[in-house]
Amino acid sequence: MKGYRRDPERTVITTLLRRTPLRGARVIDIGCGEGRLTRQMAGVARFVYAVDPDTAVLARAIRLTAPRLRKQIRYRPGTAERPGVADRRFDVAVFSGSL
Repeated sequence: MKGYRRDPERTVITTLLRRTPLRGARVIDIGCGEGRLTRQMAGVARFVYAVDPDTAVLARAIRLTAPRLRKQIRYRPGTAERPGVADRRFDVAVFSGSL
């Protein structure tokens, strides 16, 4: 198993909501993987830009994203050093599971 696949208690998103201003924020999720946390953040954030260097994993993240969240999330290939978002500004950067 690679990375986190399950968080039945929603511990990660609950902790982020307590400590990070996600509500209504423009968020960049660096190293988003299959998008589990990305999709949870999209439920409260205004927009989530999700980057990962692995395009196969990004394709899976897109497939797993519910249609109702697709307008709030953009999945793109990228890294922390080169996220590919030079013309965008974000309120919050998340590196969960990337470090």
